[in-house]
Amino acid sequence: MAYQIVEKLTEEELQGFIALFKRLYLLEDDDMKERQAAFGRLEKMCRYVPDFDAKKELEEYRQEKYGQ
Repeated sequence: MAYQIVEKLTEEELQGFIALFKRLYLLEDDDMKERQAAFGRLEKMCRYVPDFDAKKELEEYRQEKYGQ
């Protein structure tokens, strides 16, 4: 039955079916390992950012630029 359905699909429809099929099934282990490694690299890039006070920053910028 599945073979008959696939046989009736156009090439474009078949490509869409394959794309959908890939989303439905889990990623292969190699692909998952690559994704986890990439996520690990992103985590290493994370840095502490102090609290941002927009009003204070704007006031300091105006002071530097315009001397007000």
